[in-house]
Amino acid sequence: MKKVRELLTRVGEVLTGVVARYQFASMILIALIIAGALISVSIYIYIASGAINIDLSRPGYESIRDDTVAQPEAEPPFPSTGEIDEAVRADFLRRLNIYQAGLQQMNDFGGDSLSDESLNLVE
Repeated sequence: MKKVRELLTRVGEVLTGVVARYQFASMILIALIIAGALISVSIYIYIASGAINIDLSRPGYESIRDDTVAQPEAEPPFPSTGEIDEAVRADFLRRLNIYQAGLQQMNDFGGDSLSDESLNLVE
């Protein structure tokens, strides 16, 4: 037991010396290890959650991807550039009021708070 403790103490001293001598390289190595661990966790969650089964960007789903058609929007999106005049302001406020009315109709504690309609996935 004493030999193991001495060995661990010696390894700790060597590691402390190496880290102290090569601080920048140690920092880069630790950052890479943390990034690799986070990537591994995110890939595990991606696979375990089942999102991998519905991802149409994966190879082999070209035929399904071609069959999906974007739904035409009832109203074009609000322009992100241009002059701001009274008509643009009125259009923005009209859209904002419609959106706020939809938010106020939602029930935070209801069973349908995660339904397709409340998440605006279905029109």
